[in-house]
Amino acid sequence: MTSYLLTWNPKKWGYERYRDYHQRFLQGDTLRWSCGNTQKIAVGDTCFLLKQGQEAPGIVGCGRIVASPYRALHYEQDRAARGGQALYVDVKFDCLMAEHQAPAIHKQDLLAQFPGSTIWNTQGSGKTLAPEVAQRLTAQLQPFVSPAEFRFPDEIPADEADGLVEGALKQITVNAYERNPEARRRCLAKWGHHCTVCHFHFELFFGPAGKDYIHVHHLKPLHTIGKAYEIDPENDLRPVCPNCHAMLHRGGKPLSIEELEGQIKLYGAWLAYPGKRK
Repeated sequence: MTSYLLTWNPKKWGYERYRDYHQRFLQGDTLRWSCGNTQKIAVGDTCFLLKQGQEAPGIVGCGRIVASPYRALHYEQDRAARGGQALYVDVKFDCLMAEHQAPAIHKQDLLAQFPGSTIWNTQGSGKTLAPEVAQRLTAQLQPFVSPAEFRFPDEIPADEADGLVEGALKQITVNAYERNPEARRRCLAKWGHHCTVCHFHFELFFGPAGKDYIHVHHLKPLHTIGKAYEIDPENDLRPVCPNCHAMLHRGGKPLSIEELEGQIKLYGAWLAYPGKRK
């Protein structure tokens, strides 16, 4: 697996078009991005997106390649009008900063961390990153990446299970929306990593394996909105454990956190009496 640096120049591909891409990212879409003249990029490789220019340059996204290089109409509209083409890859971004947000890693920090490297001044997309550079960038971007959420096999509706072979590998996500990594970070900075409903804390219970693990719950379910919207992380989001998250969403109408807390008080009293668990 190789890592590549993709670039975004707002002067050539403006903020309005980037804003549309970011909305599609929030909805879980795979995005197309120019890779310069580099044709050796392979499916499964990783990439980092570098914003160029004078206005808040730096790393604004990361992801994995899901389609090898192919040609399509050029991203510059005047060149596309003349039939010009560019080379693209399809990327499934794990994080992508909004156009008004600061970069996840500012260019000044990149220059300080990797002295002598000229790659951060590159004008071309598709440059290869050294493994040690990619590893360090990946570690620094983790706070901006939402952990994958999942459903257990018995949560899959019958119509989704039709035709599945026992033992076949199939990834099922909670819903089609990607969580905004910056909103998640701000939510956890405000509320911490314990479950808002039952107060479970993964790191305190499981040690290092549970560090930073928690789901983020939208108080107003995304599927009721039907489109991307401006999230207020401190007021719209709450950290919850997977058990409580599943119970909040189970049934036709999602429960409020207060309603689920009430159910725990009503039905969870048996936990105080270990002798009655048999």
